[in-house]
Amino acid sequence: MIDGQRITLGGREFVAPPVPFSCMRRFADVFEGRAAPTVEVMADIVFAALKRNYLDLDQKVFEDECLDVGNLNLAFRAVMQASHVEEAATPGED
Repeated sequence: MIDGQRITLGGREFVAPPVPFSCMRRFADVFEGRAAPTVEVMADIVFAALKRNYLDLDQKVFEDECLDVGNLNLAFRAVMQASHVEEAATPGED
């Protein structure tokens, strides 16, 4: 288990580790502050991080059962904090 931020999503507790380098490379514009992430990108970043600790996690099942409108921003912030990345802007926030 890679250490990270503890977060509860959909009634399930996760430890969100830093994102893998491949994810940082894929979404470099977000990590470097050149673009605000879309909700799709936020979900992909959260999933990429969690997949490091939960190898059997299925993205569709995770998004259907654990992520929702009320916790996506929270999950994204937790992953970015675990990654020691200055918080990126999230949709709907100033």
